[in-house]
Amino acid sequence: MSYELYSKAGSCSMAVHAIMNELGLNPKVYIKVAGDGPDGLKNPEYLKLNPRGNVPFLVEDGKGMIEGGAIITYLCDKHGALLPKLGQQRAQALQWLMFANATLHPAYGRTFWISSNLPQEQQEGALKAARAQIQQLWDYVEGELEKSGTTYLAGIEPTAADFLLTTIANWNPAAYKFGPKTKAVFKNISARPSYQKALAEENIEYKAAA
Repeated sequence: MSYELYSKAGSCSMAVHAIMNELGLNPKVYIKVAGDGPDGLKNPEYLKLNPRGNVPFLVEDGKGMIEGGAIITYLCDKHGALLPKLGQQRAQALQWLMFANATLHPAYGRTFWISSNLPQEQQEGALKAARAQIQQLWDYVEGELEKSGTTYLAGIEPTAADFLLTTIANWNPAAYKFGPKTKAVFKNISARPSYQKALAEENIEYKAAA
């Protein structure tokens, strides 16, 4: 069994990278960058592999797979870790994984789009509104952790959602206020050897746990 992971340093794909390390899969990792240069996401050779020209992109024994949430779920189920197998525990873990992937991630995506596409004079107001929505999401996370009284999002043991949430939190962390229980998740996950290895391989400094 061989794995190749195409990632962009510090992006959502780094969560896949760290999870694969946690699962002991030792993928060969290719770090991609924007543009159509030799390592670019829009390079013709990469587009032959992945016509979407995005990350994460996983190749397992020659067969490609896209979509981070699907990749994470598939790998965790296949290797029997970081996602419960049955019942309410699984439902809760999947709920948090989808929250990170389909709610929090797109909210951040709006801020990136605003910064890259709106005229400078329109950016301040738009960014303020988008960041206020993101702050509400982080406040929700803190509130749920307070109610549950658990160490991690879905219980006393980490699940894949904790890895993805920790990765997203490192995108412009100075713009947001993280509650103490939320920040404890970041500290615990980012300190794990699997996560530290991904940070080192992608040359990323982790700041959200500070």
